[in-house]
Amino acid sequence: MLQIHANNSHKTGYKRQLVERDIWEVNPNRTAELLTHKVKEAFQQRVKEGTKRPLVGALYETFKYEFCLSGIFAMLYYSLQIMTPFVLRYLIQFAQDAYRAKAQGRTPPPIAHGFGLVIGISVMQILQSISASQYFYKGMMLGGQSRGVLTGMIYEKAMTISSRAKAGGGSHSTTPEGNDSGQSKQNRDANISEKSNRKLSKKERGQKKKRQHDLEDDVGWNNGRISTLMNIDTNRIDSFSTALHSLWATPLACSISLVLLLINLSYSALAGFALLVIGVPLFTITLRSLLSRRRSINKLTDQRMSLTQEIIQSVRFVKFFGWEPAFLDRLHKIRMTEIRAIQALLAVRNAINAVSMSLPIFASMLSFITYSLTDSGLEPAKAFSSLALFNSLRLPLNSLPRALGDATDAWSSLKRIEAFMLEEEREEVMDWKPEGEYALELRGATFTREQTRKQENETKDPAQTKDKKADADPEKSESIKSAPSSDDASAIDGREPFQLRDVDFKAGRNELIAVIGTVGSGKTSLLAALAGQMRKTNGEAMFGASRAFCPQYAWIQNTSLQNNITFGKEFNEEWYKKVIDA
Repeated sequence: MLQIHANNSHKTGYKRQLVERDIWEVNPNRTAELLTHKVKEAFQQRVKEGTKRPLVGALYETFKYEFCLSGIFAMLYYSLQIMTPFVLRYLIQFAQDAYRAKAQGRTPPPIAHGFGLVIGISVMQILQSISASQYFYKGMMLGGQSRGVLTGMIYEKAMTISSRAKAGGGSHSTTPEGNDSGQSKQNRDANISEKSNRKLSKKERGQKKKRQHDLEDDVGWNNGRISTLMNIDTNRIDSFSTALHSLWATPLACSISLVLLLINLSYSALAGFALLVIGVPLFTITLRSLLSRRRSINKLTDQRMSLTQEIIQSVRFVKFFGWEPAFLDRLHKIRMTEIRAIQALLAVRNAINAVSMSLPIFASMLSFITYSLTDSGLEPAKAFSSLALFNSLRLPLNSLPRALGDATDAWSSLKRIEAFMLEEEREEVMDWKPEGEYALELRGATFTREQTRKQENETKDPAQTKDKKADADPEKSESIKSAPSSDDASAIDGREPFQLRDVDFKAGRNELIAVIGTVGSGKTSLLAALAGQMRKTNGEAMFGASRAFCPQYAWIQNTSLQNNITFGKEFNEEWYKKVIDA
């Protein structure tokens, strides 16, 4: 239900700040909170059942009504767009018969036939316009709702994702091919030596390539990558929703056109359609190219967003030490590489657009040439109707490359979001004792920072990592083996992560404690461990009260000073004055 609470509401924003009562109420069935809850429940249920692509299934289960309704309007739109030119043939034939009958003095056809055809074509045009409007409206609604839901799910996941997953150590891929954690080192060495003596099969090469790809891509989910998911990847899914049904509606429209052209031009229409069929392998090849290029661009975008966020968060140190040129140079290099990759991607897209726009024209020319060479004459009704049919194919064929490009981007984004949603969540390692004597108590607790899987492999077997590097560059293998400091370098690269060992600590209730120490002594790590951002490997940790972790960098909300102090809580004037005095 929509409600307007003030006259001239469009002028209110110029006079004062808008409040909730100044805008229309949203349909309660379309609120982001409700839809996010539905999609999240469906997603978790599919994950428990082991369904492949659970995120796609959860989105379809939640929005299947809008999806199917949009598909019905798309089918009507494309069908009427093709059928209208065919009905035009009978209207032209009626006018031609009436003219010949009058010239020859015969009885003309009933005028009611002509009026019926005119009214029929008008109704078809009206229905086509309504179907197009509803099709694009439903598509935009589906995209907007999907974007809002995915943004909410990503934000909620970012609040609960484990430190191991943030560092890149968590793995959502637990397939037998990609997970060999249970295999002993001796078995791995035996398999390596065995495979080195024989040629690897195609399946084994694919598995090896997949494991290498996982290690290369497993860089963790830092704030930059999460921001990319919420801002860029969700926007790609939103953009694709309006062209979603073009992927199947365009082949349907081409099939209907082929049948109608066969009625008009007989087998001569096959010559033009043969030219359209030739373009199908071209679209397939370019589609694969778009997928690979989009994956590489995603990596560059993640690097740029992470570096930008790092610069903004550490801007004080950047300005203090005069590091602006160095950071700007790094950012410029990444951005230029990303721009060149985007230019190549757009060049492929433009090539597809050029081919798709020219194919209907050449197809109609080829069909008419074939018809004129094999038939004695071409009647105006068949000629204009067939030409209109070929022209009606231009819009579907022009929208198909855009839909294919958007589909590749959306599919890549969906897989990235799904991989993020499947990452392990932070487990509560603290024991809660609200009635305990202390607000906080640690007994022999040991906490550790997380590593990526690649770093863990290097830490476990630095010699094997060195051998791999030597095998990758045979010319340098001798120098690596003879270098006296190679073991030391490997040990430095594969050093253990920072740990807090055997911490015994007690904090009483209503007690203010300051932790002091030299740089690198573990002050921040202690607070991060208490906040649950480090993994507890030993000992006991007990909380007797709720906790809140405030990082050591300042920030402020984009609102009034009072709202920044109350921070969403109900206003208490007496307490507010005490805070101001303090």
